[in-house]
Amino acid sequence: MTDNFVEFAKSQMGAVEKLLKGLPGIKGYIDKELRRDADKRVREAIAASLEQSKAALTAAQNALLKGGGLAKMADVNEAIVALQTLADRIKTASYGYAGLFDPVRIKEEQLDALVRFDRSLAQKVGALNEQIAALAQAVKDRGDIGPALDKLKETIAELSALFSKRSQAIETPGLLDDPNFAPSVDTGSETPDASSSSSTEG
Repeated sequence: MTDNFVEFAKSQMGAVEKLLKGLPGIKGYIDKELRRDADKRVREAIAASLEQSKAALTAAQNALLKGGGLAKMADVNEAIVALQTLADRIKTASYGYAGLFDPVRIKEEQLDALVRFDRSLAQKVGALNEQIAALAQAVKDRGDIGPALDKLKETIAELSALFSKRSQAIETPGLLDDPNFAPSVDTGSETPDASSSSSTEG
C-alpha cells in the first residue's frame, strides 16, 4: 500500500497557517464598500481548504478500500459527503443586504468579534486536517480508525455550527455585542488605524 495518501494528509496540516495569514482581519471589514468582498474572500478560502481536506480524506478512503477495510467505508463516505456539503454551503452563502452590509454604523468591537469567528473557523480546519492525518495513519497501519473517524465527524459538525453562528452574526450584528457570542481566540496584533473611531460606517 503506497504511503502517498498519508503524506498528502499530513501536508494539509500546515495549511492553517497560510489560511490564517490570508484572513482580512479588522482592517478588511472597516470599509463598508469592501466588507462584502472581505466576507467572500474568507468564505472562499475556508471552502478551498475544506476541498483539500476532502481530497485527503478521499485518498485515505481509497487506501482503506484497497486494504480491505469495507466495514468503515460507509462511515468514511458519510464524512466526505458532510465535508463537501459544508464546503459548498460556505462558498455559496448569500446574505443579500444583511445587517453587516447595511449602510449603518458598525462598532469596531463587533468587527473584532467577527474576526474571531474567521480565525476560529481557520483553526477548526487545522484541527480537522490533523484528524484526517491521524485517520490516514491508522489506515496505513491497518489499525482501528473508529476513534479518529468519530473525532473527525465531531469536528465537521462543530465547523458547521460555527459557520451557522457566524452567519447569524452577519445578519444581526447586534448579536456581537454579547462578549460571549463570538468564540474566544487570539485575533493577533492587528488593530485598526489610529485614526479610526470606535464605530465605522457599515
